[in-house]
Amino acid sequence: MTDLQAPETLARPLATRVAGLPEAAVMPAGAPIPDVVIAAAVAALEQGKTHYTDRPGILGLRQWVSDTLKGTAQINLKPGDITITCGSTEARFVTFKRLLKPGETILCPGDSSRILGAAHLIGLSIVTTAADPTAVRLVYLTPDVPAAERDSLLTQAAAHQWWVLWDISAASSDFHPAQNTALAPRVITVGSLSPMMPGWRVGWMGGSEMADKLRAYKQSMTICTTSISQWAGIGAVVP
Repeated sequence: MTDLQAPETLARPLATRVAGLPEAAVMPAGAPIPDVVIAAAVAALEQGKTHYTDRPGILGLRQWVSDTLKGTAQINLKPGDITITCGSTEARFVTFKRLLKPGETILCPGDSSRILGAAHLIGLSIVTTAADPTAVRLVYLTPDVPAAERDSLLTQAAAHQWWVLWDISAASSDFHPAQNTALAPRVITVGSLSPMMPGWRVGWMGGSEMADKLRAYKQSMTICTTSISQWAGIGAVVP
């Protein structure tokens, strides 16, 4: 038998895109896992909680997201509007894949490292300024974007019917684009439990008039997020 050769199918479009993922799309290892997270995971294993959860995610975890958004930013998203994802990376990918087409444009005025991988795989362009607002389909914002710049972009988002992806994976904020009721139907919020439990792949997405369709797309890929990770997440955030 000869040495294994790279298959010719590597030239296919998806394999080529995967092979070309930018280094910034690979996130570094995080901090040690808190004991409470490990204890919650062990307890779930001992109780046999190893099967599929509710497809949207464990209700207690979705309720925590709902309560957190209401407490920090006065945003009223019901647990039914929220889907637990395999990390915030999946949430971003699902949002882009479901709402945008290859060749379309994301406006990202700040750090784009968290969206490079998804944009690359789908074939999306990322720009830092809206030279042609009509070419933009979605604006990606985080709490790190200066308020004046953020507000200007949200004004354009309302005028040009952009989708808004508000990513609070790394930092929370008392501001939220959906506080503007005119924008709210087109605002998708993404968050993550990675600061508390890096590597366990627990994130979430919620809101917008596309919430159900985004959930359905996530479920078509991964059905539901790993049960043990979700139960560990409960241990991380619910007293």
